[in-house]
Amino acid sequence: MTRELVLEGPPDLRRIYATAALKRAAGHDGLPDLRVVRRGVTVDPDNLARYARACQFTLSERLPLPYPHLLGFPLQMVVMSQHDFPFPLVGSIHVENVITVSKPLTLADPLDVAVHAENLRLHPKGRQVDLVTEVSSGDQTAWRGVSTYLARGAEHPEAVASEPPTLDALESVRSGPTWRFGERTGRMFAGIGGDWNPIHVHPILAKPLGFPTAIAHGMYSYSRCVAALQPRLPQSGVTSHVWFRKPIRLPSTVRLRTAFEHHRMLSLLEGVKRDLDHAVLEHTW
Repeated sequence: MTRELVLEGPPDLRRIYATAALKRAAGHDGLPDLRVVRRGVTVDPDNLARYARACQFTLSERLPLPYPHLLGFPLQMVVMSQHDFPFPLVGSIHVENVITVSKPLTLADPLDVAVHAENLRLHPKGRQVDLVTEVSSGDQTAWRGVSTYLARGAEHPEAVASEPPTLDALESVRSGPTWRFGERTGRMFAGIGGDWNPIHVHPILAKPLGFPTAIAHGMYSYSRCVAALQPRLPQSGVTSHVWFRKPIRLPSTVRLRTAFEHHRMLSLLEGVKRDLDHAVLEHTW
């Protein structure tokens, strides 16, 4: 039977990361049978304003499409810090995210947030798992996010990894918004979203984990993209899918190119010199 862990408040992510840095993954072949829940969550308007300003969303009563991820992320970290979770928390890589919005959420809505892990599977470069976040308003699941994390390890060439759609539709798209991500970007977004993973905070902390510089949060660069596309997106009935490719080293300058189709937008976030593909996004409705 699935165990339910009900939290009365947000967990301390700095403590979770500090503890995780001292632990090794247990090497389990299964997942914790655990559902972590917070009920009656209210959105902090100051935090929402900081998020909207940082990601360039127009501030309103309606929550930006990616924002509920920030409510579920601390609960994801509780699941991933369990002793029987098969991956190390520090070093796991966020490789993909799928968000489905069934009903628009507002600042005034009391929300129930629940997270569990599922679908542990092989990846060509190791193993991967899905952390599922469901946000409910009343009796309805209004927002669902599936965050896929990769733990590098023994290679499995026969394993199938999710791949983004082909980018042929973008061949004729030459321009788009350009953004500069400064050296402090990771610390800025960590202060908003609570993700203090060392790879985002400072190059001295990122280097032991295999990164020559700190790297931008995937959910920050993704949120910047969604903010730019938001005027063309419906308020509900939309699925937002992002594949994270090459990390964005800080500092960097990036560009978003988008092809607009009927009930679909395909986007590429790339280096300004078009030398690196950082993320592919597909929105459908």
